[in-house]
Amino acid sequence: MKEPKSIVKLISCVHRLTACHVHSRLEKYGVGSSQVFFLMRLYHGDRISQDQMASELLVDKATCTRAIKKLERAGFVMRVVDAADRRVHRIHLTKKAKKLRPIIEKISEDWTSLLLTGFSEEEREKLSEFLERLVTNATVKREGCGGHV
Repeated sequence: MKEPKSIVKLISCVHRLTACHVHSRLEKYGVGSSQVFFLMRLYHGDRISQDQMASELLVDKATCTRAIKKLERAGFVMRVVDAADRRVHRIHLTKKAKKLRPIIEKISEDWTSLLLTGFSEEEREKLSEFLERLVTNATVKREGCGGHV
């Protein structure tokens, strides 16, 4: 029987190839592959705190802060101090970011379609279930990372 390839290595390969694909498509708009995932989260509801965003995207606060600062410098987001709690910054999308949404969504849809070429609907559903379980399992272990992801 053939030895299975390392799941971690395969996930890492897909991640690197995705980052390369996204970078090549969005470089001309001034968005890096690491920032696009923050924008995609904000497209589903902005005005969230940086802490909430870090938690939802499973990144540490420093990584989130760096990404938001880059997006802010590029004119895609604004950090607004929360009126009720001045320690909290809420992230607002700008018109520039909203204008880019259909482009980013199309890139994501096309890439997902390419990745799933040759998969049946049942295989797609199973893959999604398996990946969700991997994330759940990894999230449980994440607590021992000392805030590093």
